Amino acid sequence: MKTIIKLIITALVLHATWKAGTVYLRYYEFRDEVTQIAQFGTQQSDSQMRDAVVEAAKRREIPLDAAAVNVQRPNGRIVVDATYKEQVEIAPTYFYPWDAKVHVDVLTLVLRQAK
Repeated sequence: MKTIIKLIITALVLHATWKAGTVYLRYYEFRDEVTQIAQFGTQQSDSQMRDAVVEAAKRREIPLDAAAVNVQRPNGRIVVDATYKEQVEIAPTYFYPWDAKVHVDVLTLVLRQAK
């Protein structure tokens, strides 16, 4: 009986680790792509960058609303903030609501053409 209980506990821990790891990997890949969008978005408008961030979230099946994406351009930088809520399955039929926040702040160096 002890062995069965240990196996069940081990299975639950492995399940939670797998599910949480998968969600975090998607978050990490999404944050990396948002960084790339900000780095190479100097010629894009704020709404184009917002659309690109939402599209990147859709590709990864991340529940991100366009209203939750904020793009700012203070002092030669591009700042992108996005928030969404992800349901992490800890145990079968038990979900933990995780508030994911992406904050990307990139310095943009744009060379001006000589006149």
